[in-house]
Amino acid sequence: MGSCCSPNKPTAIALVALLLAVHPAGAYAATPDDPFESMNRGLYAVHRALDAVIFGPAARAYKAVLPAQLRKGFRNIITNLKEPGIAANDLLQAHPTRMVKTVTRFAVNSTIGVAGIFDFANPMGFPHHDNGFGTTAGRYHVQPGPYLFIPLVGPTNFRDFLGYVADAVTDPLAFQPFHDGQVIYARAIVDGLDQRAQADDQLRAIDDMSTDPYASLRSLFEQNRAAQIHDAVTGVTGSSEPTLDNFDDPGAAPPPAATPAAEQKPVALTAPDEAMDRMVEAMLARPLAPMTAEMLSALDLPPVESPPAG
Repeated sequence: MGSCCSPNKPTAIALVALLLAVHPAGAYAATPDDPFESMNRGLYAVHRALDAVIFGPAARAYKAVLPAQLRKGFRNIITNLKEPGIAANDLLQAHPTRMVKTVTRFAVNSTIGVAGIFDFANPMGFPHHDNGFGTTAGRYHVQPGPYLFIPLVGPTNFRDFLGYVADAVTDPLAFQPFHDGQVIYARAIVDGLDQRAQADDQLRAIDDMSTDPYASLRSLFEQNRAAQIHDAVTGVTGSSEPTLDNFDDPGAAPPPAATPAAEQKPVALTAPDEAMDRMVEAMLARPLAPMTAEMLSALDLPPVESPPAG
């Protein structure tokens, strides 16, 4: 599967825009969110052919030739370059605390992390999280629109497609002194190879376990994006873990719980701080009433003795 930061992303986006303009909804459309399924399956087949001949072997060679620590260093640099855009979207999503953590992460890794080669911020309590304008749109309830599969990019939708454009326009490397594209393309190539190498086992599992890899990939993408949008709403990374469908039936609903309600054990709070915050807010929201003599007498308080005169 290609990366969303693939080097040929602008070309792929232009190609898909042209195909959408001339290609009607196909006979394969089976779900409301994928009206262009016929076209998408054709593009998926093209992507798989290119991946089998070019991208897959290149990614596996990249993983085999470069030591793990060197690949991790490249990955850290690329991740660090994304942090300014992530911080901007944190702020647009009305999560200033999350934005401050992202800025702190960027500052730490850009300085003591030697331009992002080393990720010192993560053990300090500032982990990385993905974000973008497509996620920001989803946070404000912009619907995803039809599902798309773009060669060299992978699964996406109309909302995220427009988010890619906004991400590219606001990319710091698109301005001086990197506007010639050399750094952008080098970053995109390395990022694409690294992401493809990391996803190799997952893609093999989908091929081996699924009777319809296209539908399984679509289902996994939609569930993961829904979880990321939920994180953007709450401002908490990992606040909603997606429930993954069975590979053999991507549209199947999750199985019901087998344990009867009477036998279920009480579940401990996973976020006591949030529960405490809600209790405090509820207490503060209550109006204060003056204590009357009847209320004081009902308390049955012991009499207060006057101190002896000095």
